[in-house]
Amino acid sequence: MRRINLLPWREERRQKRQRDFIIHLVLTVLIAAAVAFGIHSYMQAQIEHQQQRNAYLENTIKELDRQIQSINDLKKRKAELTARMQVIETLQASRPIIVHLMEDFVTTLPDGVELTSVTVTNDQKIDIQGKADAQARVAAYLRRLNGASHIDNASLVGSGILAKDASGDASAGQYVFSIEAKVTPPKDDDADKER
Repeated sequence: MRRINLLPWREERRQKRQRDFIIHLVLTVLIAAAVAFGIHSYMQAQIEHQQQRNAYLENTIKELDRQIQSINDLKKRKAELTARMQVIETLQASRPIIVHLMEDFVTTLPDGVELTSVTVTNDQKIDIQGKADAQARVAAYLRRLNGASHIDNASLVGSGILAKDASGDASAGQYVFSIEAKVTPPKDDDADKER
């Protein structure tokens, strides 16, 4: 005899498939959530790591900027000190020059020539004003100035004759002249001897 299965096997099979589907669905959702969480965690860790590297670089850059600023300050101080030293050396070197100039003025001055003013400027120019009995004495004085050891490039800028007035002033009729020259810097061996 044949056996007939009267149990509702189709209904059970459908429920089993439905349970299996729900289990697979839940497992898939859980795996997808775990994968998404893992990816998110990995990306977050990478972002934090990059932010730490950026912060380190920013701190290093700030430190280097401070060092560069201090180096620039030191360079500026060095330039100021060098400029001061050069001024002091220039003053030390030019200190005896005024004595030599006075000596040159005295030794080169011929008879019949009188100096009324002598001006030495900061840029080592000399302006000489004076009177002479004759124009030839002015020319001789000019030659002597050009031969002096600490005066160079002496040239006559202007000259003329003072007119005689009614009072018979002694200076009337003399030649007035104006000479420009330059101070010759001392040679190194001369400067060493003076020190």
